[in-house]
Amino acid sequence: MPYLNHQILLDSHADGLPEVSNFIPAKQTINHCDADKVVIRNHYLSVDPAQKGWMSSAVNYASATLGEPMRALAVGQVVESNLEDYEVGEFVTGWFGWQEYAHVGTDKIRRKVDPDQAPIKYAVSIFGLNGLTAYIAMKDILAPEPGETLLISTAAGAVGSIAGQLARRWDCHVVGLTGSDQKAALCCNEYGYHAAVNYKSDDWLEQLRRACPNGIDKYFDMAGGWITDQAIHLMNHFGVHAQVGTAAVASWDPVPQAARRERVILLKELTQKGFIIFNHTDRYDEATTQLGNLLHSGELRFHEDIRDGLDSAPQALVALYQGTNLGKTLIRLIGEE
Repeated sequence: MPYLNHQILLDSHADGLPEVSNFIPAKQTINHCDADKVVIRNHYLSVDPAQKGWMSSAVNYASATLGEPMRALAVGQVVESNLEDYEVGEFVTGWFGWQEYAHVGTDKIRRKVDPDQAPIKYAVSIFGLNGLTAYIAMKDILAPEPGETLLISTAAGAVGSIAGQLARRWDCHVVGLTGSDQKAALCCNEYGYHAAVNYKSDDWLEQLRRACPNGIDKYFDMAGGWITDQAIHLMNHFGVHAQVGTAAVASWDPVPQAARRERVILLKELTQKGFIIFNHTDRYDEATTQLGNLLHSGELRFHEDIRDGLDSAPQALVALYQGTNLGKTLIRLIGEE
């Protein structure tokens, strides 16, 4: 049967912060399901900070394609199938993009989703890029030890909020950097941070110094930029810095000029390592199991910022960089309340 598919297409690159004008609405008709493909009715679409990088014209580890639905993870239900391993009615998650229907093969499908185990939206939040990034980067790069001081930037976000709770469970002194007093309070009251600092405060660096009286041993960094240029001076000898994101850098074209960090890295013998979640697929199962155990035992909290309707997706992405969201941003097309 034909499916009228509304889409949000990437219309122009964003070499600075994303804007609503980078996208255009479109529609197509999927007339039939091709061989070796399925048709999926999307229920939830993911909105992630990484999409800014995918929209850029600069070379990146992944890119969105002009004229195509915006690259995004989604979760939905199979409504037609010509794939032996996927039956009509099953739920799946994968790279289905900002659209109501996805006509895809196995290369775009990540895995099946069991709605009896957890709400399907968790497949693109706590069991998606956000939770996986928090667990694997924390465990494999930082490997925090009890008693260490661990700093997390964008601490109240979908990744940071989970990373902070994990570090607290591993008996670290956990300090967050975030963009508002409201989010700093959320870190401490909901996510178990020992302290959180609003980096927009005039004296934020001094506040951070007081919150880390013994210096910083490990840094889970999703901001980079001018924030890390200053925070790195508080790191201890042999500290470890995981570069997980660069939210504080508006554009890489032209390459931003800033203070050099090499002297600090040299004198303190710091270890720095980048992290891209797509290169750690062998760790997904352990991370999903551990996060699921914490979730079902009630030991893991997280907030969701759910917007309704496909047309709300572009503004939802813009809001991430305005700092007006609280928690994981999802676009609900159809799904649970």
